[in-house]
Amino acid sequence: MVALKIAAAALIIVAVVMGTTIGYVYHQATKLPTTNPAWFLKSPRSPGTRAAQVVVLVGDSITHGAASASYVDLLAERPGMDGFLLVNAGINGLLAHGVVQRLDEIIRCAPDFITILIGTNDAYALLSEENAQRYVKQWDLPQMPDAVWFRENLVAIIERLQAETDARLAVLSLPTIGEDLDSIAYRRGAEHSQIIKEVAAERGVTYLPLQERMVDYLQTHPSTQAYPVEEFRSVMYVALAKRYLLGRSYDEIAADNGFLLHPDHLHLSEAGAAMVADLIEGFVRDGADSID
Repeated sequence: MVALKIAAAALIIVAVVMGTTIGYVYHQATKLPTTNPAWFLKSPRSPGTRAAQVVVLVGDSITHGAASASYVDLLAERPGMDGFLLVNAGINGLLAHGVVQRLDEIIRCAPDFITILIGTNDAYALLSEENAQRYVKQWDLPQMPDAVWFRENLVAIIERLQAETDARLAVLSLPTIGEDLDSIAYRRGAEHSQIIKEVAAERGVTYLPLQERMVDYLQTHPSTQAYPVEEFRSVMYVALAKRYLLGRSYDEIAADNGFLLHPDHLHLSEAGAAMVADLIEGFVRDGADSID
C-alpha cells in the first residue's frame, strides 16, 4: 500500500512537472511581441510630434518571432534602422484572411512604411485536408483556404492600406516551405509567391523577393533536411522545447534537423531571418532617403 502511494505521488509530480513545462513553452511561443500595435497605440507621445518614422511589419508567426527567429528583432538591432520605430503586427498561425480582419489597428498606427509577409499558412493549408480543416476550425474561417481566396484577401489588404494610409507598402514573397526544392510543399509556397508578385505589380507596390533569395542560397548550399513536411508539427514542438528549455539558437536547431534556413519547415533560423531583415532594411532606408 505504501509503495502504491509513493508511486501515485511520483506520477502526480511527473504530471505536474510535464504540465508546467509544456505550459511554459506554450506561453513563450505564443505571447505577443512587446512592440505590437496595441502597445504602440497606447504609448505616450508628445502631441503633434513623431520622433521616428513608423514601420508596421505585418504577418504570421514568422513576423511574430516567437516560434521563429525574429527578423523584427534583428532589424531593430541594426544601426541603419536608427530613427525608425518598428511595430510588430505578426500573429501566430495567421492567414491572409486574418490580416484583413486586423487592418483597423494597423491603419490607426498611421505608419510611414508597411511590410507584408503573409501566405505561408495559406499555402501550408493546401497540403492536406487535415491542414485546411485545422485552420478553418482555429480561425472560424468562412470557407476552405485556396489560392484564389488568398489572392482576393491579399488584394483587399493592399487596396485598403493604399486607400486609408499614406504608407509606402512592400510585400515579400514567402520563405520556402522546407528546403527540398523538388517537393510539393515547396511548389505550393512558390505558387503563392507568384500570386504575391503578380498582385504587387497590379497594385503598384514594392515587391521584395525573399523566396527567390532563399532559393538562390539553397541551390548553392544544398540542404539535408531530415524530415518530410508531414512531420512539421512534431518537428516544430521539439524545436520549441530546445529553444525555450535548453536555450538553443534557431540556427543550432536548424542544424540538428538538417536545415539551413529553417528550424522546422515553416519558420526561420537566424540565417533565414537575416535575409528578411536585409530586404526590409533596404526598402525602408531607400524610401526614407527618397523622402529626404
